[in-house]
Amino acid sequence: MKAISDLPSPKELPVLGHLHKIRFVRLHRIFEEWADAFGPIYRIKIGPRVMCVISDRELFQQILRQRPQKFQRLTALSSVAAEMRLDGVFTANGDDWKRQRQIVDAALNRAKLEDFFPKLMVYVGRLQSRWQQAAEQSRVVNVTEELIRFTVDVTMRLAFDLDANTLETSGPTIQRHLDKVFPILLRRINAPFPWWRYFRLPADRALDRALVALEGEVAEIVHHTRKRMQADQTRFTHPTNFLEALLAAVHDEASGFSEAEIFANVSNILLAGEDTTANSIAWALYFGLIYPDAFLRMREEVEALLGADNSLSSFDQAAKLPLMDAFCNESMRLTPVAPLHTVEPVEDIELLGYLIPKATPIFVLARHIAVSEESFADSKSFDLSRWLKAPSERTGMHNRRAFTPFGGGPRVCPGRSLAMLQFRAVLAMFCQNFQMEPEGDIAGVQEHLTFTMTPRNLRVRLKARPT
Repeated sequence: MKAISDLPSPKELPVLGHLHKIRFVRLHRIFEEWADAFGPIYRIKIGPRVMCVISDRELFQQILRQRPQKFQRLTALSSVAAEMRLDGVFTANGDDWKRQRQIVDAALNRAKLEDFFPKLMVYVGRLQSRWQQAAEQSRVVNVTEELIRFTVDVTMRLAFDLDANTLETSGPTIQRHLDKVFPILLRRINAPFPWWRYFRLPADRALDRALVALEGEVAEIVHHTRKRMQADQTRFTHPTNFLEALLAAVHDEASGFSEAEIFANVSNILLAGEDTTANSIAWALYFGLIYPDAFLRMREEVEALLGADNSLSSFDQAAKLPLMDAFCNESMRLTPVAPLHTVEPVEDIELLGYLIPKATPIFVLARHIAVSEESFADSKSFDLSRWLKAPSERTGMHNRRAFTPFGGGPRVCPGRSLAMLQFRAVLAMFCQNFQMEPEGDIAGVQEHLTFTMTPRNLRVRLKARPT
């Protein structure tokens, strides 16, 4: 068995390693280019830290299955998140993760989402009204920013039963505080030296202020929720939302939940619910501009299902849009909001003939795997038919296991059903009511990695569809 030092690697500098070649906003692109050059497993160094990068499909599936027993979140991620007071279910490992995950799963199960559907459609209606106004004024909109308002409202209503209403008002500033978190988190977990523990850069000071403000806003939400629960004690045994479930767990001393975990998990669900879903929908609209014929096919499917309705009218309708699902799948395959995943082995482990030491950071290139010819035929093309054909009708490769927009295994994203429900509801509303054209050159839209991958510069001019 070979040592990690025997792995192929891009040319490096003394001391710096590959740090001089790293640009965090396009880290995924850099790693994908190196994978093309150095194969399915290679080594990089960021300062003194040795890391491993993988783009092998079967190995990725093995890692997903073996979490959290043999692979866990990066120690650096947990450490940095703990410093930021954000060490919740997303960054937790071992028993801490299992304990916290139970509450998240209970808050996002299918029955809860079906009950939540009418409330979700209130926010879809508000987004429609906001975009109608933009269309009437011939105003250019930043698609991602608009969708973040929508997903913040949806997440706060589902998780806290709070109507933030950022779509119709300036709303609480909570999303502005959240915006400071992901870029700093990505930089710190990959930093060769923890400078922020010794001196603060302007971005670090801005993050400190954002976290203090975020804590204040969360504390106010918690205070009002506690008062509601104390007035109705049945909520401690039958919580109606995610925050009530957290507070009930803290109230139950045997659960082991602490007050600090309330802020961490509230922030985790806000970050995950706001950023990932908004960016996923934005990427789908981007592909609507790039592939208008495919978008038209989806629009015709929506029209056939909804008739004269402006949007979905029932929870069951969301499951009757196979063309839309194919469109969403292609969008998430080509531009997943998580194009790379990070894990570390909990013990020394052999991977593709190399001995990888315990706690070595491992980057898995999920997008690179999904756009490989070994995973999908004509893999770089945007092709709805690959998701619509029966297995017996396919003539080329179609490995569904290579498609992992929500991860997989025990740590699969608990919010995937909510994300897809929002995806379908927003796209159905858009198809029925709007047309769009890019403001400027569509080639100027860039993949911008903070912690998730954002379509930067996606600005469109909306027009009402002729009736």
